[in-house]
Amino acid sequence: MNATTRKEIIDESRAATMLGLPIESLRQICEFSGLGREEDELATGNLVFTYEELYKLCRLVAGPAA
Repeated sequence: MNATTRKEIIDESRAATMLGLPIESLRQICEFSGLGREEDELATGNLVFTYEELYKLCRLVAGPAA
């Protein structure tokens, strides 16, 4: 077993926690921005994100730098 293996996707509950948002707000932002996708394997309607999408979401939530 490789202990340093990491998942290539982040689920919506983890993404919401990392961004400090309620899941409902995260879903609204994703609907507006087009980021994230439903994972077929989960079949629960939950969104998943790549690390790149999570970075873009972070930039959207944080807003422009001062």
